[in-house]
Amino acid sequence: MVAEGKNDRQHTIAGLLRANGRLQVGELAAQFGVSEMTIRRDMLALEQQGLLVRTYGGGAASALPIPTENLLQQTPPSPGKVAIGKLAAGLVQPGQTVMVDTGTTALEVARHLPDDPGITIATTSLSVALELYNSRLNLLLLGGFLRKEFPSLYGPLTEHNLSILHVDMLFIGCNGADSSGGFYAGDMSLFTQIQAMLRIANHIVVVSESRKFNHKSFVRYARPAEIHTLVTDSGLPAQDRQALEDQGVTVLIAGDSA
Repeated sequence: MVAEGKNDRQHTIAGLLRANGRLQVGELAAQFGVSEMTIRRDMLALEQQGLLVRTYGGGAASALPIPTENLLQQTPPSPGKVAIGKLAAGLVQPGQTVMVDTGTTALEVARHLPDDPGITIATTSLSVALELYNSRLNLLLLGGFLRKEFPSLYGPLTEHNLSILHVDMLFIGCNGADSSGGFYAGDMSLFTQIQAMLRIANHIVVVSESRKFNHKSFVRYARPAEIHTLVTDSGLPAQDRQALEDQGVTVLIAGDSA
């Protein structure tokens, strides 16, 4: 999944590049609601990672390999993202089975989970797996192909493994959110995998900074009524919170003492 703005956006651009082969600066700026200069900086960063070759007005997929020394580097999380992760992790009860998706906010959930040997964590994220490696938690890393643009696993084997599992709780991030439309991902190639995760979970928790709201990304993976809880920050507009609660979503605000 940008500091989540920048890094998540770059991960999404890398996924779109992988799916389409070539992208235009103007179209990306409109999609993400940022300036063309911001997109050019993103493309420069992706070029430096060997993922993209800049072209006139855009960029094309590079045939160069990804430098493995950059594969698991993490940008320091924002205080707001840490607070969201801590609040969300507090929802997990002893003995539960939990799925933690990829993305920097979901990673913060993993970092704050109780170190309880009765809890089992399933994930496709190499970052989550490494974070929990020395914990007392039971850890299941699902098999699959390694994504070239992000340290996680995907593909038919991953989806098959998901189909035989059941979890009490799923923590999942988003690239965009809308209180009436729902929650969005940036990579169409992961849509069926996300749907597989949603199907096996009793309780679905979306973890997202409020700035993701009022921005629709590439593909909607869930309507508001299809998730149970949103954990976000105090920047969520009051009308969006009310709209979500009217559709049955429990909204938890990190730092909210109410």
